[in-house]
Amino acid sequence: MTASTLSFETIKFRLLAALTLVICAGVGVFSVYWLITHVLPIYGQLWRQASAIEVPYMAFGLLMAPPVMLACTVASAFAICTGKKFAPPNKSALAKLQTGMLKASVYSLIVVAPLAAILTTVALNKLDYTSCPQLRKSGSAWQTYWVSHPGFCFVPDSYTDNRWPCKHVDGKKLCINMDE
Repeated sequence: MTASTLSFETIKFRLLAALTLVICAGVGVFSVYWLITHVLPIYGQLWRQASAIEVPYMAFGLLMAPPVMLACTVASAFAICTGKKFAPPNKSALAKLQTGMLKASVYSLIVVAPLAAILTTVALNKLDYTSCPQLRKSGSAWQTYWVSHPGFCFVPDSYTDNRWPCKHVDGKKLCINMDE
């Protein structure tokens, strides 16, 4: 191998590591954002006993993403800085971080996400909410609506910009405020 070939391989490796870092950091930030904007509001709405609550059950699976994306980001940053594959020695701080984040991710996916979905469903049932598949938008089978009163369960004619379902009754547009 010549010096120019070695240099090209190192640059190529670091560029791939940089691309991996950007992708992993982006996915990590996106998953945290999605959890904050789509999962956490469920519990605020439960606390306020909102008239209708949208529960995107598949979003609970995103609980596994932040830890594994953090480990991936650290590994990519290491690869960029050193030009070497991330393989920390056993019992080092980086190895413990990598193992801890991977374990947290697996446990989140296998235990925490299903448990959160089940406990959310139990809480909704205990508070006398009923599932309302009629409020679901066409093609969005991954989300479920729960209503506190049977009168709030209907097939919407339209939705507001805030995704609140609306029905036209006697020439008036009536919408369910999903925030209250």
